[in-house]
Amino acid sequence: EHEEQRRYYVVEHNDLISKARQDLTARELKLMDFVISKIKPSDTNFTKVNTSMYELTKVLDLKRNGKTYSDLARNIGDLRKKEVLIYNKEKKSVTQTGWVSEATYEENGQIEILLSSKLAPYLLGLKDNYTQYLLHDTVQLNSKYAILLYKLMREADKDYGKKKTILSGTPEEFKEWLGAPASYAFKDLNKNVLQKAIDEINLKINDMELEMLTAKRGRKIVQ
Repeated sequence: EHEEQRRYYVVEHNDLISKARQDLTARELKLMDFVISKIKPSDTNFTKVNTSMYELTKVLDLKRNGKTYSDLARNIGDLRKKEVLIYNKEKKSVTQTGWVSEATYEENGQIEILLSSKLAPYLLGLKDNYTQYLLHDTVQLNSKYAILLYKLMREADKDYGKKKTILSGTPEEFKEWLGAPASYAFKDLNKNVLQKAIDEINLKINDMELEMLTAKRGRKIVQ
């Protein structure tokens, strides 16, 4: 049953992938994907997602113990506190919101999670300009950089694997997309973020084989 749940699709508006600025950990990103995978295509508003500590540990492939349970509760709490900024190019506006509006924990391990209503335009009733991927894929990635790069590559794949997918940007743009430290020079970004993310994706995601190409202006990497 839990293996089957990993085969649920996570469906997000592209703005939530490439135009959102957030600072979630790998565990928090996976929790959000888990909750989003529970949304039905017919849903017109958010309802409370009913789950349990047991289900979360099984689907997210975590050890079942007291520390994991307390860590998960803290992670869900952080999803309520942490903000996300989503830029809308058409409206030239920025939406500032949290991820989770409320969460309830019961003594028997049952959990109720309600997403922030401000996320509704980016998760409900999506007809175009969206990306979908299997929950299974992000669950098996350990690094937040690998998870975010994976999502960006899925978004960039407009031909569903029929042609080579290219994600192009400046080092500054990649730092923004992946939430890497702004102080990183390219050598740090390459060593600590990009190469590790690429290696993990190539190892664990069956239908992706990434390679990085760079362009210089003088001695500086610009693309």
